[in-house]
Amino acid sequence: MTLDPIEGIAATATLLNVWLTIRTSLWSWAWGVVSVVAYAIVFWQASLWSSMTLQLAYYLPMQALGWWTWLRAGPTGDDDLPVTRLGVQARALWSVVAIVLTIALGTTMTRLGAAQSWADAGVTAVSVVGQALMTRKVIEHWACWLLVNAVYALWMLPRQGLWLSAALYAVLFTLAVLGWRDWSRRLVAARPAAA
Repeated sequence: MTLDPIEGIAATATLLNVWLTIRTSLWSWAWGVVSVVAYAIVFWQASLWSSMTLQLAYYLPMQALGWWTWLRAGPTGDDDLPVTRLGVQARALWSVVAIVLTIALGTTMTRLGAAQSWADAGVTAVSVVGQALMTRKVIEHWACWLLVNAVYALWMLPRQGLWLSAALYAVLFTLAVLGWRDWSRRLVAARPAAA
């Protein structure tokens, strides 16, 4: 088994990105740029075209938007955006977005002959939702990453022979659990004390 150096760079940058996201550090977005570009190359080489397109057309611009949002969209506009939670209607809306996007991408990628077109479309759709929520520091983004990381680690990446990335996504699953726990603590700590 030969490991691609670009896959190694992508894996390392992704780990740094997620670790810094758990800590709500602005630097997570800079490492996100490195991760996104490297994984676009890796996914292109593996014919995972939905995932490749996701990297370049969505994740790359979202890194800039996320950095700006975390830095300037909080109450004082100085890196103080709070962690929040979705309401029931918002959860339903984001679920519908993921389903519709999965159907559209799955149909398109099947016609184009992409590898694992429906699984790739599903993780791409859930990733779009997860990234949008993460950009706004919404805690439910961790649930999206748990699902995406499990599918990548246990199904998609092993089938493409991307073993380093499969191992990375298994680690990312664990980090998503830790991130959800840490952000949940932040939510509890931010609640005003009951009178």
